[in-house]
Amino acid sequence: MARQMTRVALWSSGLLLVLSGVLLLAPASWVESAWMTRAWVVWPALTARLHALVPFALTLPLLALVTLAVLGWALRRRPRWRRSLLALLGWAALLALTFVPAWGAAYRRAPLAETLGLPAAGADAAALLDALERLVARLQVEAPTHALAARADAPTLQAAVAAAARCVQATDAAVSGRRVAVPPRVRPLPAGALLRGGYAGISLPWLLEPHVDAGLPPAAYLAVAAHELTHAAGWAREADTDALSVLAGLGCDHAWVRYASVLHGLQVVVVSLRPLLDEQGPGRARLEAALAALPSAAQADRAALADAVRQWHDPTLARVVTTVYDGYLRSQGVDAGVADYHAAGALLGAALNVCDQDPAAAPHWCP
Repeated sequence: MARQMTRVALWSSGLLLVLSGVLLLAPASWVESAWMTRAWVVWPALTARLHALVPFALTLPLLALVTLAVLGWALRRRPRWRRSLLALLGWAALLALTFVPAWGAAYRRAPLAETLGLPAAGADAAALLDALERLVARLQVEAPTHALAARADAPTLQAAVAAAARCVQATDAAVSGRRVAVPPRVRPLPAGALLRGGYAGISLPWLLEPHVDAGLPPAAYLAVAAHELTHAAGWAREADTDALSVLAGLGCDHAWVRYASVLHGLQVVVVSLRPLLDEQGPGRARLEAALAALPSAAQADRAALADAVRQWHDPTLARVVTTVYDGYLRSQGVDAGVADYHAAGALLGAALNVCDQDPAAAPHWCP
């Protein structure tokens, strides 16, 4: 029996190793069409159903329980410490071998700009200013009378997150031509758990489980939830994920999701735009005029996010977390590392400009 289990383990490890090698070396077009669009969608179909059924976080508790079970099994017989070390190494090897098929291959898929047929360079300063002003005009329409920070309750926010999940799923289908399952919820983390390190959400690999820091005000919580749900749909690169989550939110049938997405889209465009403008130039004046024209609810929700960041942010911890995450992203083939976040605005601006050039002939993925 032990020999049979060993043989099965060796064969399974070999197959996983070969599959990971193929996914790491294959062209992006093949990863996109053969893996992410066809084979991979079976996995989120299972994990999304699991997250819908279980009301609590799964990934970290499950990792801890399996680790303890492996240790308990190893410690039953001598030599205990040697068996324990080998068992833990085997468990770590299994996690490493399943990482690429479950999640890591998403870093190797075709870039969103290529999929949408956008210019590789994204949007220039003029196009970003146009996109910014259109988003401000959209906010004039979508902004509620009162800021979400003053009126959102937990059940209503959860319903909005579920709507965001449906809209991410629909937009992914329009972009990729596939039907991928998206979890209907995100897991709230204790207030400040991620904000202290300079981040607001995380989608854990293997089980594709999205988490959002509960210290965020409602509008920001919704925008981050949409971002993490887009990760769970199989988009790994941060710029692609941010831009696609905003496009999904802009076309959503839930008023709060649309508003939160416009507000977040405005912010990512501003991040991409500021370095391109002269301090005293006309472009800078247009930027400041656009921000000054924000509705009062939008200004209040932006201020609520700034307050949350000031309350929880720990600069020392944030530097450490960013260094680690930058290294992780570069190890996955994201050459820009954490700076990839800053490219989201140019990508979003280019997409919005394509959609607005000729609304009658706009691509089917436009909001």
